[in-house]
Amino acid sequence: MKAEVIIVTCVLCVLYFFGSAEGIKCWVCRSDADPRCVDPFDNTTLPITDCDVMRLPQYPELKATMCRKMRQKVYGNWRYIRTCAFLGSPGEGTGNENHCTMKTGTYNVYSEVCTCNSKDGCNSASSINLSYLAILLTALLVFKIRFYR
Repeated sequence: MKAEVIIVTCVLCVLYFFGSAEGIKCWVCRSDADPRCVDPFDNTTLPITDCDVMRLPQYPELKATMCRKMRQKVYGNWRYIRTCAFLGSPGEGTGNENHCTMKTGTYNVYSEVCTCNSKDGCNSASSINLSYLAILLTALLVFKIRFYR
């Protein structure tokens, strides 16, 4: 019985580490097409997207390494765009994910761009994520209590 527990534990650990090696997952939406994309963002209403499946037509070899959230004011209306990011670095080049780049362009267009890669779904307003490791440890604890009283 102990060998079975060791095998199950090893398999779960391997699955955990392979799962954590995946690419980043981001929220992908546009508020001009879907009003659920605005802030405050309720990330329970939209599915998260695995950025590994997304490619840029002009650079098909690039993989997304970050999430991006853009907030734009166009003709007096705010719009939000959340997507996978292929180029740049977190914090729009600063390395600080709390830093966003703000620009004002012609025709009174205002833009704020934030990039992040600290965790899946980091381009939401805020979210609560359970750690896969915490889930794994809880499952192992329940398994041990159930079969080794």
